[in-house]
Amino acid sequence: MRLTTLFSLILLSTVMALAGPRHIYSNIVGDVNADGEVNIADINVLIGNILKSNYDPLSDLNEDGEVNIADVNLVIGIILHGPVNPIVDTGMYMGIIGYNQTLTTKDISYLDSTTVAGFNSFVGDLATRPGRLLYYSVDKALDALFNAPHPDHLQNVAVVTFTGGNDQGSLMMTDKYDTEAEYAQALKTRITEERVYGRPIKAFTVGLLNDNVKDANQFRNNLYALSSDSTKAAEVNSVAEANICFQSIADDLVKRNMSETLTLVFPGVGTGTRIRFTLDEVNDETVNESQVYIEGTFSLKTRSLTNIIYHGLTSTAGDSVAASSEDGMFVSLVFEGIQLDSEERIEKKNIQEWYWVDGQNEWERSTEFSVDRLPDVESTYSSALVMLLLDCSSVMDENFDELKTAANAFIERMQNYNTIPGMYTVNGVTFQMVSVDGGTFTMGVDSAMVDAGMASVDELPAHEVTVEPFAIGQTEVTQELWQAVMGTNPSSFTNNPQRPVEQVSWEDCQEFISRLNALTGKNFRLPTEAEWEFAARGGNKGRGMTYAGSDNLDDVAWYYTNSYVVGPTSANFGTHAVGSKHSNELGLYDMSGNVYEWCSDGYAPYEVEPDFAAGISRRVIRGGCWFSVPMDCRSTNRNNESADMRIYTIGLRLAM
Repeated sequence: MRLTTLFSLILLSTVMALAGPRHIYSNIVGDVNADGEVNIADINVLIGNILKSNYDPLSDLNEDGEVNIADVNLVIGIILHGPVNPIVDTGMYMGIIGYNQTLTTKDISYLDSTTVAGFNSFVGDLATRPGRLLYYSVDKALDALFNAPHPDHLQNVAVVTFTGGNDQGSLMMTDKYDTEAEYAQALKTRITEERVYGRPIKAFTVGLLNDNVKDANQFRNNLYALSSDSTKAAEVNSVAEANICFQSIADDLVKRNMSETLTLVFPGVGTGTRIRFTLDEVNDETVNESQVYIEGTFSLKTRSLTNIIYHGLTSTAGDSVAASSEDGMFVSLVFEGIQLDSEERIEKKNIQEWYWVDGQNEWERSTEFSVDRLPDVESTYSSALVMLLLDCSSVMDENFDELKTAANAFIERMQNYNTIPGMYTVNGVTFQMVSVDGGTFTMGVDSAMVDAGMASVDELPAHEVTVEPFAIGQTEVTQELWQAVMGTNPSSFTNNPQRPVEQVSWEDCQEFISRLNALTGKNFRLPTEAEWEFAARGGNKGRGMTYAGSDNLDDVAWYYTNSYVVGPTSANFGTHAVGSKHSNELGLYDMSGNVYEWCSDGYAPYEVEPDFAAGISRRVIRGGCWFSVPMDCRSTNRNNESADMRIYTIGLRLAM
């Protein structure tokens, strides 16, 4: 061993001994001498083993096969910064505090279908007593979040506090503060400035304003002081209103339960080069108007992007990201924990790389950031740490049962934290429905398009239609899902279960939907023709594209040119796995091409009311198929077939 290293170890040991004990109890890692504490004694044991070249498995804390300075550093970190919490399963972690003159606590633990009963039982056993340690309970809730096990992919850290009045007695529980205002301000500072494993704290307050509250101004001040911002403070007049707030808070947390990991591959450039990756749809003229981008300065020496700015999104990657790998001239950067402020998903086709040109004072598109090196986007379940605080003071007596019911409804909603809204699973097969806001649009085309041979006469007349909000399948129904529901697969192209099911008649689809509804308890159906066209056009987000998501059919569709003329000996002949082309503005795939899709309506001129048309034997099919010409893949194009027709060009998409 080098003398300088040995001297450093001895000096470090001496200095820490003179500094006095800084004992951190830990049963996780670092307790080398197994005395129940991590302290200077453990460092002395490590130094002794290093000096003696003695390998002791208990001293090999980082499990690298030897005992060395790295193990000493690990123990020092524990002593200085606290114990290393274990990495645990991704998901929802919740704790509960019922507060009156004392605190009744359920420690933070994993919440899922197997543990929810224990949470409900805890709430059911809560009882009212005089007193209201409001500040003190929030203080302890924050401590619990900081000491909780660190789940993978932590996205949300939240405190949800319900109170029926002002604080009573918290100053008696600590000697740190002289006034309620001082205590409240200290909690506000903790909530807004502190981070739990790098994540900000979302603090929600719900306050029941009743006759018990004599100082309404103080009551409202408490709601704001104990929330992370004013939008998260709610004043209610009944527990029924509080229940609505609880559900809204749960929805706010649940809808943010997914994050994305973005891997960007691009050529290395000179140190100091500013790089911007735009994630929304911009061009050379509008790049400065981008609302969603990652921007930073490249360092050639460290192969990293530094001084990173996230605009229109958040990421857990931090303000400096080093290359995860190199491949010749290309480097790969990985950005984890990405969530767009718009709560939408990243569209790979929109991602572009730009360099800042100082001499021209403008952004220049990177020509090396090609389609062949499209970024990789991976969706990841996020985790949450949530503390629920419930006022159990005597003033709640007449409303307490209703409050406990609302609390359990909140818990059960949070149990579904790892469920993507609109995702359903049946017999082990998962599929996604996409919510579509209602709206009014012009359905069909004008006569000029028909006269020019660009549309068919049955697309006339162009007319205004209003559709109510609905949900529609993100993809066509796959063979895998049909098999899970029906037990059979009638399709012609069967070498991939992710291909759309075909050779199903309109009548077969009704039987499939009936069985699916029986299995799920939901009300799935076929979309109406108006719903289908509205969704294909992109709904209220539509940009007037000819096809579903693009004016370039190859971007979004499997059709005649790339799926039929290649010939039956080609791997590209026939249908393709759903979702393998770009989506439209609503995130819907294959609404142009792949297979035609049955609609609920009977086929008739637009002047005929759909309810009447439903009695017609021929049914509408939409979207074109794998051997359709481009004109038949337009979003406005109509076609039809007999309700009993089974053919390898027609499948279905669900609605509800």
